[in-house]
Amino acid sequence: MKTIYVAVVVGGLALSSASQAQQSEETLRVPVPANQARIELPDSYSKMWPQDYRDLVATYTLSNGQTLSIISRGTNMYAYVDRGPQHKIVTTGRDNYVALDRQLKMEIHLDDDNGAHGWLTMVVPARNLSDGGVGAEQVIHLAMR
Repeated sequence: MKTIYVAVVVGGLALSSASQAQQSEETLRVPVPANQARIELPDSYSKMWPQDYRDLVATYTLSNGQTLSIISRGTNMYAYVDRGPQHKIVTTGRDNYVALDRQLKMEIHLDDDNGAHGWLTMVVPARNLSDGGVGAEQVIHLAMR
């Protein structure tokens, strides 16, 4: 009886270490709380003036290899990913920004060494599939470095 018990424990440990080895070979996954996977325009937000967003105007590298660009045009601030459409953005709180068309939401923390980190949630539009179908619109969450 003790031999069976020891065999079960050793077998369980072997399976546990095998599953950990498999997880370390996979891509690192970042859990996203459900409330961050939606893009909503809050009731209160503020337009930013050029002197407020001067330091944000830059190009940022995203974790999937794409780039987020923030530009100013007149007294407005716009963001776009790669060469996609431009989205007018407003501030919803300290270091938090959202596009008025609810296609982008981001948090950008500027570092002292002229770097930045944060995240971007964006809507990936529906697309045509090779089998003739249409892939659904998706909301994805990316890290910014």
